[in-house]
Amino acid sequence: MLNTFEHEIPVHQGRRSRGTKGQIVSLLRYSPMSVLDLARHTGIAGSTVRRHLDVLIRDGMVLQEPVRVSVGRPKFLFSLTESGTQHFPRNYAGLVTRIISQILLLTQNQTSSLGDNSLPSEIYDRVLTQLITDYKHRITGDTMLERAEQVAQFMYLEGIDYQVRYAVDGDQKRVEMYGLGMVARYEDGQVGRSCRLLSELLDARVTLAEEDHQVGTQILTYLIEK
Repeated sequence: MLNTFEHEIPVHQGRRSRGTKGQIVSLLRYSPMSVLDLARHTGIAGSTVRRHLDVLIRDGMVLQEPVRVSVGRPKFLFSLTESGTQHFPRNYAGLVTRIISQILLLTQNQTSSLGDNSLPSEIYDRVLTQLITDYKHRITGDTMLERAEQVAQFMYLEGIDYQVRYAVDGDQKRVEMYGLGMVARYEDGQVGRSCRLLSELLDARVTLAEEDHQVGTQILTYLIEK
């Protein structure tokens, strides 16, 4: 990810556009985070993140909790309150329906030839192909940013949550998408499939940010290049 953001547009989440506070709240849905974590994922200075967190705490959206550390200054983690969580209703009906329909379409011969480990992968691939088929022709934006926002909109309706960010660092410009997507952790082994989904829908090269190639990563950042 770019370390310096000279220009930032509001993150896109579903049919809503959100500014810096929205980015912070969106990230805290995934897991409690420190100021450093939030600064890394948003590309915003830690001092700025802290100011926004103070406002969110005041408004009852975010809770601050101390974490024990052996040495140094006390560490704090921030998480959403019940009030904050209610701002993000989730709709998994579309995705669940797709998964169930693909399971029902499998024949006895197909299921018997698949091992316990390969059956989830088979279902995953079938759902992925169906999503690409259903939405690829509907991505019509003129710019990569517009296309990424359209993808985020459609996937949100399926219960798959991606955020969109446009970064400019000097002469370098890039569109990024981040979030859990269809996977929760890098070690699940499904990251390549998520890259494929975005690549096909965007008609672009999609790779995972280098710093996300580690066990325990909860939020993945996808770099988009034409």
